Amino acid sequence: MSSSQARVSTRARPGADGEKPLLANPATEPSPSLGLQPLVDGLLRGIAAAVNADRATLTRIADESSVIIEGSFDMDGAPAEAGRRWLITAPEMRRLVFEQEPVVQVLDPALLPDPFRDQLEGVRHLVILPLTVAGEVFGTIAVSRRQDRPFESHDMAVLRDLGNVAVLTLRNAVELARAEAVAVELRSSEERFRLLVDGVKDYAIFMLDPDGQVTSWNQGAERIKGYRAREIIGRHFSAFYLPKDVATGKPSRALETAARLGVYEEEGWRLRKDGTRFMASVLITALRDPSGRLRGFAKVTRDITEKRRMQDRLLKAERREAVKFHELADRMAILERTKSQFLNLASHELRTPVSLIRGYVSLFKEGDFGVLNENGTRAVSVLNDQTLQLDGLVNQMLQAARLQSGAVPLRQEDVDLRDLVSRALERFRELAGADHSVALSMHSKTVPVRADPEMLSAILHNLLDNAVKYSPNGGAIECEVRADRVLARVKVRDQGIGIEPDQEGMLFQQFGRVVNTDTAAIGGAGLGLYLAREMARLHGGDVSAETDAGPGSTFVLTLPLRAVERPRGRRT
Repeated sequence: MSSSQARVSTRARPGADGEKPLLANPATEPSPSLGLQPLVDGLLRGIAAAVNADRATLTRIADESSVIIEGSFDMDGAPAEAGRRWLITAPEMRRLVFEQEPVVQVLDPALLPDPFRDQLEGVRHLVILPLTVAGEVFGTIAVSRRQDRPFESHDMAVLRDLGNVAVLTLRNAVELARAEAVAVELRSSEERFRLLVDGVKDYAIFMLDPDGQVTSWNQGAERIKGYRAREIIGRHFSAFYLPKDVATGKPSRALETAARLGVYEEEGWRLRKDGTRFMASVLITALRDPSGRLRGFAKVTRDITEKRRMQDRLLKAERREAVKFHELADRMAILERTKSQFLNLASHELRTPVSLIRGYVSLFKEGDFGVLNENGTRAVSVLNDQTLQLDGLVNQMLQAARLQSGAVPLRQEDVDLRDLVSRALERFRELAGADHSVALSMHSKTVPVRADPEMLSAILHNLLDNAVKYSPNGGAIECEVRADRVLARVKVRDQGIGIEPDQEGMLFQQFGRVVNTDTAAIGGAGLGLYLAREMARLHGGDVSAETDAGPGSTFVLTLPLRAVERPRGRRT
C-alpha cells in the first residue's frame, strides 16, 4: 500500500467536554479549529517512514490515569480511533508518564487484553516515546512493526530526535494557529457570523432589540415563518404568537425571563405569516455588553412539528405494542394454566386405564387366560414393556402437575447422600443392561444432607435414565459424589451423544427435547430433567448441565450440606 493509500485518523477538533487540547496552556483554551490535522498527519507519516514502522499514533495525556488519541496513521490496517480515551494501567505506561522512560515491548497478540487486540492486530514490536514540555510529559508517540523486526538503538535515537522536532513543530504550529485565528476572528467575525446565520435554513435565527423588535432575519426564518426580511424587520416578535398568548402577555414574559436568567427555552405553538400553526422549539438568549447593559436578544426557532408528529406516532405505536405484549402475556398465562390443567387431567384420567392394562397383561403372563403360543408370549412381552413406559409417563405427568400446583409434600430427613446414591445405582444397574457399565466414586467422609429420600431417589433415577437413554451405543456411566464446605454434588457423566451449548436452554423445560438426526429415534416425553431440576430446587439445590469438550454429557445435582454439630469436649 502506498503512503497515499494508508489510513489516517485524526481528531476533528482539539478538545471536547472541557478537556485541554493538544499543547494547550492550562490557563488558555485555543480556538476550536486550529487546522492541525494536516500537520499531525504529516508528522505521523514521517515518523513511521523514518524508522520503517507500520503504524504511528499520537496521544495526549488527559490526566494521571488516561490518555486520549489525537491522531493515528497505519500503513495497512485501521488506525487507532481518534478521540478515544485509554486508561493508563500498565506499569510501563505509568513509568513513562511519571518517570519519562520510553516503553519498548515485544507483543504476543494472543495475550493482549480485549480492548487492545483489535487495535493492535498483528503488531509484534512497539515503542512508546514520551513527549515533554518544560520537564513534564504532555503526550506520547507510539510506533510499531508487524514484522518480527525489533527496534534497534539507532531507531530509538531517530525517534528521540523526531520526538523533539515534533514537540517544537506542534508548539510553534499551535501558537501560530492561535495568532492567525485571533487575527481572522478580529477581521471577519461579524461577516462570518452574518453569512453563517443567513445560510442556515433549518433554523430561524434572528436578533431582537431590548424591546422585542426584530432587527435581523435569516433564510431559515423566512422559510419557517413565511416573512421576507423587509416585511418583518422593525415589527415586534409577538407577531409569531397565537392571539391568546399575546393577550396573556406571554411574549413579554419570555423576554423578561431571558433578561433575568440569561436564557429562555420552551416548546409551543407559533404562527406563520399565512396564519397556519407549527410546533416550535424556541431559545431566546440575552445579549449584554462588557458593562452588563442589555443590548438585545438572539432568538433561535426550530420547526419540530414533524418531530412531534413522529413522537406521537411512536407513542401510539408503543402503546399498541404494550397492549399486544400484555395480550400475549395473558395468552401465555392461559396456555400455562391450560397445560397444567391438561397434565393434571391427563395423568389422572390415564392412571386407571393404564393400571387395568397392566393387570390384564400380568394375567396373560401368568397364564390365567390359558397357555400362550410363542407369538403370543412375544406380544405380551412387548405389551408389558410399553405399558411400563406408559405408566412411567403418566407418573411423570402427575408429578409435573403436582409440582406446578405446589401440592408435592416434602418429607425430609437427615441422610448420608452416599448411601442414597449407592442404593440408587444398585437398583439402576439391573435396568441399564449389559451395554452400559456403571461406576461410582464417592467422598471418603459422610455427606450429610436433609432431603426427602424418595424424591432424591427419583432425581437420581431420572439423571441415570437420561444417561442410558442418550448413550444408545452403550459405554461407561460414571457417578461421582463430592462435597465442599457448603454444597454436596452428584455428577452423572455418560459417553453418549452429547449436548451443544445452544441446546442447554431446552433441556430443563417441560417437554423439552433436543431433536436431531442422532436423537430422533430416542423415546421420551421430555419431562425427566425438568422434574429432576424442580425437585432439586424444592430442596434448595439445583440440577445443571456441563458441556465438556468431546463426547458425552455431564449433569450435576447440587444440594446444601446439612450442618453437623461437633460433640463438645468434656472439661477436666
